[in-house]
Amino acid sequence: MRRLSLSVLAAAAAASTLLPSPTSAQAAPEWRAIRFPTAGPVSFTDDFGAPRSGGRSHKGNDLFGPKLTPLMSTVNGQVVRVGFDTGRSLSGNFLVIRDAGAYEYKYIHINNDTPGTDDGANPAAWRFAPGIRAGTFVAVGQHIGYMGDSGNAETTPPHLHFEIGRPNRTALNPWLSLANARDKPKGTRCRWSQNPAAAPSSKSADGYWAFGPDGGVYAFGGARFFGSAATSRLPHPVVAMAATPTGDGYWLVTRGGGVHAFGDATVLPQTGGGPIAVSILGMAPTPTGLGYWLVGADGSVFTFGDALHRGSMAGKPLNKPIVGMESTVTGLGYWLVASDGGLFAFGDAAFHGSTGSIRLNEPITGMAAVPGGSGYWLVAADGGLFAFGRGTRYFGSVPGTGNCGPVRAVDIAPSLTGRGYWIQSDDGRTWAFGDARNDGDLWRLGLQPRTGGLAPAPIPLLPQPEPEPVPDDGLVPIWD
Repeated sequence: MRRLSLSVLAAAAAASTLLPSPTSAQAAPEWRAIRFPTAGPVSFTDDFGAPRSGGRSHKGNDLFGPKLTPLMSTVNGQVVRVGFDTGRSLSGNFLVIRDAGAYEYKYIHINNDTPGTDDGANPAAWRFAPGIRAGTFVAVGQHIGYMGDSGNAETTPPHLHFEIGRPNRTALNPWLSLANARDKPKGTRCRWSQNPAAAPSSKSADGYWAFGPDGGVYAFGGARFFGSAATSRLPHPVVAMAATPTGDGYWLVTRGGGVHAFGDATVLPQTGGGPIAVSILGMAPTPTGLGYWLVGADGSVFTFGDALHRGSMAGKPLNKPIVGMESTVTGLGYWLVASDGGLFAFGDAAFHGSTGSIRLNEPITGMAAVPGGSGYWLVAADGGLFAFGRGTRYFGSVPGTGNCGPVRAVDIAPSLTGRGYWIQSDDGRTWAFGDARNDGDLWRLGLQPRTGGLAPAPIPLLPQPEPEPVPDDGLVPIWD
């Protein structure tokens, strides 16, 4: 477990900013502040210097993406060279833009095919954007061409070979410039995935709900929409959501402790914990669906319905505030987690470990328990993942995807099997790992809630057939 925690911590560290932080003894690596050169998501890695045919070395980075992905000017500058595919050149179609500082940006393997084919016909309308020729001045973000596989890329997947040349004609490794570029399309990966292979399954959940701070609820997969609080003019933002055991309803809770029920969920009377005068951060339902707990940032626990009070951290010294809560499968206990990863177990909840003694790159923002309670996961703000307990496995993290740019993870939810989980980021993206199935997210709907979370939908129980009647033949059974 210690080795696992340290390896995941290393993965979390990979998600921190890519901007260099030089010391007095070490100069910052050289990079250029540019706009990203594609208008669609791509995958690339630091392959500068990799060996190539004829004893050459790679002078750029290859950005792999769909053919005909629009290529954009990374800078304000002038197109100083344009080349056309002759069938014999290594570069195929290419162009070079020079900026005011005499740095040059080279776009190589530009498309040479008729859309939908790999015919090499090199139609003029599908290589460079209209008006792009040698001598043209271009603005940063201007469309200049289309991704392809011309030149010696004909036997590879479509990609843009992107180079940066210094004024002295030497090549600058473009990786850091690309990794830190502005306007990177969502979904772009700066590294290849290091996560375990995913195995999406319909058994992971019957879809899920994602919610925003305004109380808006969005159903994905087989999850059904039962209503939202988006039109209620809430005095406080929604901070947590929980599904009923049937999957036919859900609760939303606001930071002020207001509970809103939809479908077969009901607002229940408070039974313990005193008046709510703290910021609420989490919610957990009882197995019956006839109760729930709310937890405050100071560790206060409030009970409703058949939820039992098993203890709290109210009035006790905390190094960091509480950020989440999970209940056990029996409903006789629960865990609280603080932003430093401190873990507090009450009732029949077992303590399996924490990150309280580990120096974190980013604070913990949530937890998810394995069904059965034999372990739990903690997620950090950068999407780093920590697994504790014999029942948990590491299925991947957001840093492990190779995602470009910062991510703020705000929630984690377990799959119903315990063999996967979802991580929700504040821009509405849903990241699925293990057997968790990605059925869509708010970001792909054009929404960026900036807070919110996710709740898996329970798989509905199928009606069981009535047992066949046993005929009464008048005989008395004899048991040996």
